Amino acid sequence: MAPRTGATPTSRSTRQTLFARGGHRLHGRDRAFAQTVSALTNRGRRSVVLVTGRPGVGRTAFLDAVAEAVGAERTVHVIRGRSDLRAVPLGALAPVLAALPVSGGDSAAVVESHRAMNEPGILLVVDDADHLDPASRCLLEQVVNAGQASVLVAKATRELPGATRGRRGGSSRAGAATRGTSAPAAPPASEAAGPEASDAVRAAEAAGPDEEGGGDAGFWRHAGVVVDLPPLSAADAHAIVKDRLGRSVGSAAADEMVRLSAGSTRTLVELAEAAVGVCDLADDAGEWRTAWTVLSEGVVASLPVDPLAADEFVGDLLALLSVAGELPVEQGGTSGVSARATRLAEAQGYVRTRTADGRVWVGLAHPLFAAVMRSTVSEAELPGFSAAGADMLDGYPEHVVRRSLLQLAAGQPVAAPTLLELARRELSEQRYSTAITLGAHAVAGGASEPVLRATGEYVRAQALSQIGRIREASEFFAAAWRAVEQAGPAAPELFLAQLAQAEGNHLAFRTLQPELAVTRVEPVLAHIGDASLRALVESDLVKWRLMAGQGLSAELESISVLGPVETPADLNLLILTATLHTMGGNLTLAGEAVERGLAECDRFRDVLPNARDLLQLSEVLVLSFTARFPDARAAARANLARAEESNPSARGMWKFALAMIELHTGSPARAWKYIQEGRRDLVWRDIAGLLPTADALSAAVAARTGRFAIARSWLDQLTPAEVRDPKVELYASLARAWVSASAGRPGFAIRSLGPALHKAADGGQRYLAALVAYEAVRIEPVVGATVMLPHLIAARSAFPICESHARAVIARNDVLPIAKELAEAGLLGPAIDAARWAADHSDGDLVRASRAHRLADSWTVRAGVAMAHRRRQTHPRVMPLTDREWQLASGAASHRTSAELAAEYGISVRTVDNHLARIYKKLGIASRRELAAELSALQLENPYEEYSLTGE
Repeated sequence: MAPRTGATPTSRSTRQTLFARGGHRLHGRDRAFAQTVSALTNRGRRSVVLVTGRPGVGRTAFLDAVAEAVGAERTVHVIRGRSDLRAVPLGALAPVLAALPVSGGDSAAVVESHRAMNEPGILLVVDDADHLDPASRCLLEQVVNAGQASVLVAKATRELPGATRGRRGGSSRAGAATRGTSAPAAPPASEAAGPEASDAVRAAEAAGPDEEGGGDAGFWRHAGVVVDLPPLSAADAHAIVKDRLGRSVGSAAADEMVRLSAGSTRTLVELAEAAVGVCDLADDAGEWRTAWTVLSEGVVASLPVDPLAADEFVGDLLALLSVAGELPVEQGGTSGVSARATRLAEAQGYVRTRTADGRVWVGLAHPLFAAVMRSTVSEAELPGFSAAGADMLDGYPEHVVRRSLLQLAAGQPVAAPTLLELARRELSEQRYSTAITLGAHAVAGGASEPVLRATGEYVRAQALSQIGRIREASEFFAAAWRAVEQAGPAAPELFLAQLAQAEGNHLAFRTLQPELAVTRVEPVLAHIGDASLRALVESDLVKWRLMAGQGLSAELESISVLGPVETPADLNLLILTATLHTMGGNLTLAGEAVERGLAECDRFRDVLPNARDLLQLSEVLVLSFTARFPDARAAARANLARAEESNPSARGMWKFALAMIELHTGSPARAWKYIQEGRRDLVWRDIAGLLPTADALSAAVAARTGRFAIARSWLDQLTPAEVRDPKVELYASLARAWVSASAGRPGFAIRSLGPALHKAADGGQRYLAALVAYEAVRIEPVVGATVMLPHLIAARSAFPICESHARAVIARNDVLPIAKELAEAGLLGPAIDAARWAADHSDGDLVRASRAHRLADSWTVRAGVAMAHRRRQTHPRVMPLTDREWQLASGAASHRTSAELAAEYGISVRTVDNHLARIYKKLGIASRRELAAELSALQLENPYEEYSLTGE
């Protein structure tokens, strides 16, 4: 391979956005990347850096990115080991030798290559070093022993090869070694690493016998830095999928791709590349739900073993398991898969077995084996495999749904009432795709029974509404009502109430038409005589009327009370009570409603599948509005973790709640992370009608962190209908206030919040209005406290410390004791602001000022953010680029030409070049190559908060 050089200045390499081949972001490797580049660019010595990690973790992409970053002023030789060339002497070095002007025999080539690789400024990159042939390894060891070239080595392993780590009390003569924080059995940090070593940096002495060389030490034993790449986190894995597929992939499909990759970065990248252009991945109930068909040769090659290479006997077992899922092994004459085939397949790594219910069960060892093998099963063979699987699952109640689906695939009849019962169960468990399938078969099986058919349509409509397929859900709701009309008086009142409630929630929360929900559902009450069933619908009517701006009618005010939970209507009543009182009423009453509702919500999961999450949201808000922010944050994180596992529909809601908590407690950078992810989830699953508020909160967080162009773009997207919601108007006004404050108009910014705060308080959002009002005190304490004190007094039961802070500022009293109370309550951001303000207004008392600064510094550390080396300005610095300059800079950083940008924005190429020249001058850079790093810095380095090396 010919030597190649990079063009990225080494002095700026650690600030770069990290890219892999193809221009895609390399996620989850920033810290290891920075440490590796630092070691290789150290001019005081030549380094040998060893990169380890289990196969598929992404070592090759990491090596390529590092080589590109440090190759600006040096020649790079890339050598890649290949397992099929291990028997060929110098086989791995052939591409490098071919590029050298060598004449003579093999000995001359070896000598010349040795000289070429030992010149100063050489970087030798060795990928898959464990696959090198002995001759190549010997030559490279000689190069390393010469001590002239820097060497970057990658080798697949789970443990450091023969490394002698630094130990307490022992001598340490090696350099710092970088290890992933989640790597198994990571050694403790050596004291010799120095105080600057982070969690990812460990001291290591690389010495000892080579694990594959039969006692012959490998050249990587000279490594002074060891980088152990851990598997990607779930967030980084999702980011890789989104980078490649963008909006063409939904959250559920991205989750499925991460699951199928089983922790392998290589498999995940291959899955994403294979899915480019596939149009149904944005549909959460697409065909990929039942059988993943988006495969490629690269996907199959990335698997631990190739299932297509199995012998015919094992292949039949794999095909059966790919269709039917986990099955029991034959035992004592009972039906099951072949025990002999199972033993052979398990020995070859294709399947895994487990023991349960007195039987041995067998399943595929890798989640992608099912997709690969199913692609080999023809339509003619599918019924036979399905029938065999259904027969083997007979008698196992926990597999009744899977067995019924296999029976249907085999063409065997299943009673429509049974299918309907199973569909309801799947709906309550949030397995929407299965519920849709079972509901469709129930409709087909109950063609002559209108009530049965209506119930099947209802199940399908509910599931489709939950996954965001709004138009189809509306069609199935209409079909259910047509079947009810055919049934006439035979339609049960309970079903009428459930159908009316479900469609009303669909119209109110999915189509954002609460007034239509009221209009459609009110006539249904005339056909329901049972008082308890009427209450089921009336309790939801209250919510829809509030959303539509119609308020509480006199006859419905009495339902906002606590009582025993005997029906779904009673549970809905508790949810409504908790919601109303959480935002502007009696927080004690709201807490009691939450407690009662959580104890009973599992009884009615088929009717109210999201009841638990809605009650827990009220619980978190009650904790927040009683100044127990640490408890609220912990509860929200626990609920988010539970939603990740069991109820993805609620994931966006919990990320929204965390974003709100982090914004008001003083961690806007974390809030930005949560609201970015949460809004993406809310687009697909919004069980609480939070998407418009999330848009406004996105604008507020963006403005709070100095991203003013982004804040303006979010504000422009809010429609007048959405701004009628008091919560939306609150956060939109807060975003505008921070933008105004950044321009040096804090007084105007604070007073501009007034109308939105009054509207929110009048609309029942008293506590949220007070929380937003307190942000004005942080914008400018004196003006903010003076203007916002009435709102804080109105919510003094929820935020007494905030009221005390405002009164202390107005009275010119010492606010340092208030700052301590704020810190104890978890409001670290306001506490830091109050302490800094106290230090600035200490009237020459240097002791009090020093004490205030020390407290502010200690709270900054507790908040997990970087310490400021100089005093921060009170307001965010204004973005140095205009909106148009930001657009052009982003396009240029994405490797788009000036002609492409000119065509998109309707301007000339010369105008684009002039804009870019002005951008370079503003940012202090010289070319497009540096734009990506500078734009990332503008987004991440805000004047309020930066992550420290140990921060989240």
